[in-house]
Amino acid sequence: MKKNIILLFVGLFLLSSCEKDFLDVNTNPNRSTDVPPGTLMMNAAISLSQVRLTTLGPDGAAYIQHWKPIVVLTAPDTYGFSEIGNNNFWEFTFYQDIIKDLNLAIGLAEEEGNQNVIAQLKILQAFAWIHGVDRWGEMPFFESNNPEIQFPKYDDGASIYQGILDLINDGLSRIDLNNQSEPFTIVNFDHIYGGNMNNWEAFGNTLKLRALMRLSYVQDRSAEVSALLSSGANFIDDMDGAEDAKFRYFPTRTNQNFDYATFDNFTQFNSFLPSASDRQHQAWRLASKNLVDMLTDENDPRLNAFFVPNYQNAGGVFEGAVNGAAPLPAAVDRGYVSPFYISQDKSDDWLLASEYYLLAAEAYERGLATGNAQQALENGVRAHMNIFDGSAQEIDEVDKDAYIASLDVTAGGEALVQRELYKALFWNGVEAWSHWRRTKQPALTPAAGGPISTVISRIPLPQSTLTNNPNAPEVSPLRDKPVFFEKQ
Repeated sequence: MKKNIILLFVGLFLLSSCEKDFLDVNTNPNRSTDVPPGTLMMNAAISLSQVRLTTLGPDGAAYIQHWKPIVVLTAPDTYGFSEIGNNNFWEFTFYQDIIKDLNLAIGLAEEEGNQNVIAQLKILQAFAWIHGVDRWGEMPFFESNNPEIQFPKYDDGASIYQGILDLINDGLSRIDLNNQSEPFTIVNFDHIYGGNMNNWEAFGNTLKLRALMRLSYVQDRSAEVSALLSSGANFIDDMDGAEDAKFRYFPTRTNQNFDYATFDNFTQFNSFLPSASDRQHQAWRLASKNLVDMLTDENDPRLNAFFVPNYQNAGGVFEGAVNGAAPLPAAVDRGYVSPFYISQDKSDDWLLASEYYLLAAEAYERGLATGNAQQALENGVRAHMNIFDGSAQEIDEVDKDAYIASLDVTAGGEALVQRELYKALFWNGVEAWSHWRRTKQPALTPAAGGPISTVISRIPLPQSTLTNNPNAPEVSPLRDKPVFFEKQ
């Protein structure tokens, strides 16, 4: 597997070098090539993980105050974003490297009649589409990547989410658990599950639950949520993380985590603290006051799993930094994102068991489905605490038990469950931002010095599409216009 990944990282750049037009990318740069579906799937997954780790995740984490960026890449702390990066993500990475490659791969798989391959690709594409619609709100979906349509029409968020659910359902319906080998299934180039279709089925069902719950405050999806949770379906529910959907990296410079690599390039500018674990303790992401205060007030043992003090701080007690244009704590008093997250081989976590259990707990508590909300809540929190097992940030079982025993869904209601998922999505900033907009939990004070008076709701549409596609809106919705699924 490792040799294949090394070759495919090289292949990423070869595939990406094809000539590209970008009027919402309704051309096919790979049409004349003979690229197998597995290679295209890997290329799409790498592109998606790269943008998640270097842009979408860090931006979302700053927007909803999981941490505070300093020194470089600080624009998101006051709801800023790169216009060039936004254009490039839309034109090249999203539509070209991700959606288009997956469309081409699906077409090839359909020609070959390999149903598991189609299932893998459609579930992955549904996962990718969520990143786009949650960021921009409205975009070409149904007519995108159709070479016969030069200017695809824009679809609203509700329609796109239904399209995403249709993709997931189609993918799930094609899974054949009795045919899990090449060429019927992508195995060697599947860096998520290695061709394990039982896990792809769990991923698809759990992703479907995420999508349905995203809609749950603006549409009545209770019948579908109830049917899904009572169906006996296979979910990502293994408490030790064996079924978690992750894109994995290796502790080598050639295949290292993209976020780590970004700051590894700035070591001469003191991007890493000069501690005993030099180059494993990144100095430019501070603990957020919002999250430090929440974890401290609730005696949550994850405080010292998420964050660590300055290595010069003998007492070990640290302060959180206020997000936005606000003074920083003294250097010795600062907390930093822990080494658990800052490492060459840190996986890109797409969907974990903790999220399944906490979404189910919310559904039960809100009456969207029938089930034991308390038990699901406890399972979700424990599953999240378990991810630190075996690391320097491992949480003692006694501390896990004590914190979990303090949780009472009857007293705390849906807000308690939603706050726990806010914590469990730490380091998955893109999903954490979407979760916060959906639930508005916990209450956040907008960042000081930002251009708007609310927490950011969306990223404006890129200027390139406004200019090049006559079906685009004349003016892009601004950062403070809620996306359609946002709780008001």
